[in-house]
Amino acid sequence: MKRDGGAETTRRISVLVDAEVTLSCLFDKLPKLAEWSTLTIEWNVVDKHGEKSAVYTFEDGRAHVNRDGSVVDRMQLLDGDASLQLRNVTVGDGGLYTCRIITPVVYTETTSLEVLARPSVSLPKTAAVTEGGEKMIQCDITGFYPEKLAVTWHVQNGSHTVQAGASLHLRVCTEMSTHNPDGTFSIRSGITLHSSAVKDGEMRIICQVEHQTLSWPYNRSVTLTVQAPSQPLYSAVTLIAVTSVTSLLLVTSAVGGALLLYTYFCQNAPSVSEISQPSIAYAQLPTDLKCTVQGARQREVKVKWFKLRSGADSALPSESVSLLADEDLSARACLQSNGTCHTSVLTVCLTVDEDQTEYQCLVLCRGKTFSRKTTVRNFYPRDIDLEWSRSDGEQVRTATHFGPFADHNRLYSVWSEIHLRMAREDERAVYTCRIYHSSFPAPGYKDVLYHINTQGTAPDVMFIDCEPPCPVLNEECTMHLCIRDFCPEDVSVTWTKDGETVLSGVFNTPPSLNINGFYSMFSFLKLTPKEDDRSSEFRCQVTHSAQMEPEERLFTLPAAHSLRLRNGS
Repeated sequence: MKRDGGAETTRRISVLVDAEVTLSCLFDKLPKLAEWSTLTIEWNVVDKHGEKSAVYTFEDGRAHVNRDGSVVDRMQLLDGDASLQLRNVTVGDGGLYTCRIITPVVYTETTSLEVLARPSVSLPKTAAVTEGGEKMIQCDITGFYPEKLAVTWHVQNGSHTVQAGASLHLRVCTEMSTHNPDGTFSIRSGITLHSSAVKDGEMRIICQVEHQTLSWPYNRSVTLTVQAPSQPLYSAVTLIAVTSVTSLLLVTSAVGGALLLYTYFCQNAPSVSEISQPSIAYAQLPTDLKCTVQGARQREVKVKWFKLRSGADSALPSESVSLLADEDLSARACLQSNGTCHTSVLTVCLTVDEDQTEYQCLVLCRGKTFSRKTTVRNFYPRDIDLEWSRSDGEQVRTATHFGPFADHNRLYSVWSEIHLRMAREDERAVYTCRIYHSSFPAPGYKDVLYHINTQGTAPDVMFIDCEPPCPVLNEECTMHLCIRDFCPEDVSVTWTKDGETVLSGVFNTPPSLNINGFYSMFSFLKLTPKEDDRSSEFRCQVTHSAQMEPEERLFTLPAAHSLRLRNGS
């Protein structure tokens, strides 16, 4: 708070939507004999569009509320406190708030309010793909703010996990974000896999979301299995018989083993190890913290994990304390057991600012509590090497490097560039920038490729999908085609039905720029199948300047024996 003419600082507060927040505003206490008519309070806000509006005013002893849920405690005014309470905060409440008080001495105070919304991620837990076919899995991310959000897909076969990229058996397509009526955003991302990509009959697919409101990437996973063609009845009967015998043997073994384990654990007190962690925990990379329990049965063990506030946080403004309090991370940990040894694993992904963050593991077993603590120390070295080379193996000696430079997050950046004089033989050449850094797994480097292409890049045209997969007569369905990785962004899309151009029900999303520098888009066709649409051929033709000739995809509506009414033929 300052009197007019003095120095002023702006307090900054972050809060999640639907929460309650208090914006501080203090002034010198009123004399006991002062009347309410001598006090004037004005709360104004300048929103993200630069528009100013009144939120709350107090004048001539009466309050005027322009924003529902805005409250200034009248009793606290006697103590020199005109703080404003905002209830049920929305995205639209973000902005620069100014409190102005006249007693008749004038006081002013400003607070910058940032409203955030955590994304909600929806993904099915299980899915099946028919042997020899394809399956599209969709990840819906809704209700987040601000708009910037990253979605990546990861595939886990056994113990090996890799980021999903472009391949013959796997395709990823992420739509542009959409603006919701409440000011938040939503986005959809899909991954299409062929059954041949699934190893050993089962695959775990992870949709990973990164957003400002999340301390580390948030993962949702789906287990994809290969569904074999239907088998004869006698095979099912045989399988049931074998399964029954196997289950009986397993139950007998389990009962006997349980008795042995019970005898063993009742004679030995449980032991809890110290928390183990890697010697180096790199920032923004997953790090596993492990706490091992021995000498107890798994059902006797309950493990809780907490992230403790570090000493550095105490210097932050008091308004931020609610966002930095001790955090219960128990739901993010998993318990691995081999019968006699149980290890609780918590995976963390820290930023540089979270250096020396302290974690606590609480083990509850047989009425006793065991506490273990550890401090995770980040190490993110600035030393980095870059090399440029051409696809024919020739090293580029004329590269210029700038940096490393440290940003406000204490992360380093390097700028490297090469200058080329284009010749005929440079067309279709590939230049590689190889980056060496100690945080990279073996062999210790990553390659970034740049393709010289003066003609542009032709789009990767997917196959037409339909929702629902089996259209129903007289009910609306949507055909959609994903067009990926093209440059320049100008592209022409035409839908036809049995050779006739279709204009009604066609919608194309604007081309969106991908992180790889290319553009992607979707084309949709909505229609309601009628009797005369049976066996109709729908074609979508894509034309781009980098193509040798236009490319098209075909979708045929089911024939008369399969395209039926929902309640009959």
